[in-house]
Amino acid sequence: HWVPHEVYGMPGDPDNSGKVFFSGLYAKYMGYPEGAPPYPGKYSRFWRTLPAYRYYLPDFMYNRDEIRPSNPIKGQFRLRECLGCHSVVTPGIVRDYEKSAHAKAEPSPTGCDTCHGNNHQKLLMPSSKSCGVSDCHEEQYVQNAQGGIGSHASCASFAQIECAWSIERLPGDTAGCTFCHTSSEERCSTCHQRHQFDPAIARRSEQCKTCHWGKDHRDWEAYDISIHGVVYQVNKNDPSNFDFSKKLSDADYVGPTCQYCHLRGGHHNVQRLSTVYTSMGMSNADRGAPLWKGKGDTWVSVCDDCHSPRFARENLQAMDEACKDAGLKYTETFKVAENLQLDGMGEPMPKDLA
Repeated sequence: HWVPHEVYGMPGDPDNSGKVFFSGLYAKYMGYPEGAPPYPGKYSRFWRTLPAYRYYLPDFMYNRDEIRPSNPIKGQFRLRECLGCHSVVTPGIVRDYEKSAHAKAEPSPTGCDTCHGNNHQKLLMPSSKSCGVSDCHEEQYVQNAQGGIGSHASCASFAQIECAWSIERLPGDTAGCTFCHTSSEERCSTCHQRHQFDPAIARRSEQCKTCHWGKDHRDWEAYDISIHGVVYQVNKNDPSNFDFSKKLSDADYVGPTCQYCHLRGGHHNVQRLSTVYTSMGMSNADRGAPLWKGKGDTWVSVCDDCHSPRFARENLQAMDEACKDAGLKYTETFKVAENLQLDGMGEPMPKDLA
């Protein structure tokens, strides 16, 4: 386990200690002064960007005067003028906005100029901070920020700026990860879909599928083929079984969605009701260790909405054991790869070997 041990200065504790190997990374590299932005990180000098990144990290790569893209339209405009022009230029955006709660807000609508500013030469690309101001969605923004490593609150600053394995690659390669790994930390619209921002859409499991799928983190696939996922898929279009118009605190579902469990009651800290986070096998932890008992108990408290606590605990134990077995296999394969490297066989297809 040289990655956490040497790169991050973490001791290689035994697999059954219950600890997560590189959890010290946050304290070592993310201890920036209170109120200061997390950029640039320790490895940021190696990070090369593409123009599209400015939409992924708006506060740092779009809204700054020295980086903001040029704009041929001059002047300051209000909502009515914005809608008049954009109903021709970007009609889909206007149609979505007019269906939104923002457009119907009283005593006056939350308009284009509210979020983007009214100076067309210095338009802003709204970030999660824009939504989290005191007179808008401050509570949800604060809740989202409460999560640590492995939560939406750290998916950009931790995974894309601090971690060597992300920023050492070519810009085009990194872009595939950046699109998701900046999403929920930097932009509420990842889940709430601009410009309607309809909560009913954000409550559907498919919203999570945007990021949580694929061979390295197949969360959607695991859910979709589970009994929970099947119940969701065959019932989701029946409002009597899944009424997405209700707040999550009032949800009456015949099976769990991603949001029902991980955003329980509408709380925006996804880590609050999650099990042990160990970053896709990069670190091993004994999830049954006493250290994690509180997380297990909290997890069971969600399941017993529909299941008996005994049933939930026994299934959690079964999954923990599977993770432990997978961790041992990971350790074995890592050692094989390490030995191949030491023997000069790190290249997968040496020219003299078929």
